[in-house]
Amino acid sequence: MRPWGDENAWSSAVPTDDGNLLLARAGILLVVPEADGTVAAVHELAVAPGENVRLVAGGTPGTAALAFRTTSTGRTTVWRLSGRAETPERVADVPGEFTGGVWLDGGLLAVASSDGARTVVLNLSDGTVRPLPGLSPGEHLLLAAPQAGTLITAQKREGVLRLGSRRRDHDALTVFPGRLNAVEGTVVPLALDPSGRHLALSVTRGVRSTALLYDLVEDSTREIEPAGVLLPVAHWNAAGLHLVRSAPDLPPQPVTVPDPLTATALTGHGRTGWSPARSRSFTGPGGPVEAIVYGDLAHAGHVVLALHGGPEAAWRLTFDPLFQRLAADGIAVVAPNQRGSTGYGAAHRDAIRGAWGGADLADVIHLGRTLAAERVSGSCPPMLYGASYGAYLALLAAAAEPGLWSRAAVVAPFLSGRALYEDGPESVRRMLDRLGGQEEIVDDHLGSRDLLRLADRLRLPLLLVHGDQDPIIPVSHSRRLRERLARTGHRDTALTYLEVPGAGHDPLTDHEGHAVLEQLVAFLRVGPRP
Repeated sequence: MRPWGDENAWSSAVPTDDGNLLLARAGILLVVPEADGTVAAVHELAVAPGENVRLVAGGTPGTAALAFRTTSTGRTTVWRLSGRAETPERVADVPGEFTGGVWLDGGLLAVASSDGARTVVLNLSDGTVRPLPGLSPGEHLLLAAPQAGTLITAQKREGVLRLGSRRRDHDALTVFPGRLNAVEGTVVPLALDPSGRHLALSVTRGVRSTALLYDLVEDSTREIEPAGVLLPVAHWNAAGLHLVRSAPDLPPQPVTVPDPLTATALTGHGRTGWSPARSRSFTGPGGPVEAIVYGDLAHAGHVVLALHGGPEAAWRLTFDPLFQRLAADGIAVVAPNQRGSTGYGAAHRDAIRGAWGGADLADVIHLGRTLAAERVSGSCPPMLYGASYGAYLALLAAAAEPGLWSRAAVVAPFLSGRALYEDGPESVRRMLDRLGGQEEIVDDHLGSRDLLRLADRLRLPLLLVHGDQDPIIPVSHSRRLRERLARTGHRDTALTYLEVPGAGHDPLTDHEGHAVLEQLVAFLRVGPRP
C-alpha cells in the first residue's frame, strides 16, 4: 500500500458524503481523515492497476464514485465504488476512450470521448451506451441538475470557449450568459445545485483559486475564499456544496459548505505539520514573475529553482510532495511561473509560442541571478530542478550560464522540439504544432536550443532521471544525451544517470517512486555520490 501524499499529475480525488476521500492513482485508495485533517486510515481498493484511472463522483444511492480506466485494447472499463473499504463492482466495458462524466436522471451517466468529438449516455444498469440528443455540433456537456433538467455546456463561439446553460428538452436553445463568460481567470465549472439555479465554479488567477457562485436566474456572482486551491471535483446536494481543497501545507482534503449561498470563506484549515509556502512576485526582464517560495532564500543551506512541465501549465498554491520533502531537508524552493505559464493572461502564456527557450529562458536566467544576489556571502549557488518541459528548460539555463548554478536534477527531458516531434506520440506532436515547438531560436549567445549541440556547455554536476516506459517523452532522448555528455570529456562534469525500469512519465511516483525521490533529494542536498 502506498503512503498518503504520493500524488502526481495523474491523480484524481472525490469526497464521499461521510467525509472520506477516494483517490485514484495506479489503482484506488480510500482515505479516512481525522477532524484536524490528519489521516486515520488508508485502504487500497482492488481495481486493476494502470495509469490514468479517473474518478467521477457518484450520483445515485450507494455509489460514492465511478472509476474509469482505458485498457490497452482501446476500451474503457468502469467500476462502481461504494465509498467503503470493499471491492469495487465492475459495471461496464465500453468501446472507445472516455473521460469525465455527468449524471443525468435514472442512473444514466453522460460521458465524453477523449477527443471531445462525441458525448454518449452510459446506462449503468446494463452497461449500454447511446447518443445524447439535443446538443449542437461542437457543444460539450459539462454539468447537469438531473431533477431540474438544467444542463451546463461549453462551445467555441468566434474562437473562444464559452459556457452555456440550457434545458434538457430536445428543442431547447443554449444561452451563453455574458456575465458568466466575462469572469477573469481560468474558470472551471464544478457543480450545479439540485434546483439547477446556482452554478459553482473554480476561478484561478495566478497561483490561487477561489470558489465563485453564479446565479443563472439573476445573472449575478459572489465569491467564497478557499484559502488554498480547489481541485476540479465537487458535488452539490441537500447537505451542501462538497469541495476538495489543497494548500502547500494541506494534502487534498474534503470540505463541505452547508450553506454556500451565504458563506464567505472555507473553514477548517489549521496546522497540519507540513511546511508552509508563500507567493512572491519577482521582477523579470519582461514583467513580474510570480513564484511559490518555501524556506529562507538567503540563509538556507541550498536553494533550488524548480521549473514546471508543460509548457502550458503553472505551479499553484497546492500540496506538492517533492517540495515538502525538499523543505524538510532544509532546501529552500522557488517555483516560478515564468513566461509561457498559464493563469496570467494571453500575452504571458503566448510569449513562447514559436519560441521555446526564449522569453521563458530569459526569465529563468534572471531569477537565477536574483537568487544568487540574495544569498548570504559564501553560500552555495542556486540549483536547478525541472521535469518534462521544465527539464529541457533547466538544461538550457545550465548551458546558457554554466557558472550561475551549483548543480541540476532533471526528470524526463527532451532534446529539442524538432527531435520530440520526430520521436514523440501523436498527442505531443499536436501540442508542438499548436505551440510552434518545432520553430528554432538561434542567437549569438546560445545558438539553437538543441541539447545535443549544447552538451559541451553542461559543465555542472547533473542528475538525469527517466522512466524507461515513458509514453510522452521517449527514454531514448535521455540515453542520447547521456552518450553525448560522456563524449564531451569535461573533467568537471559529474553525470549521474538513473533510468527507472517500468516507470512512466513521472518516475518520482511510479513503482519505486519513493526510492527515486530519495536519490533526487540526496543529490540536491549533497551532490553526486562517488
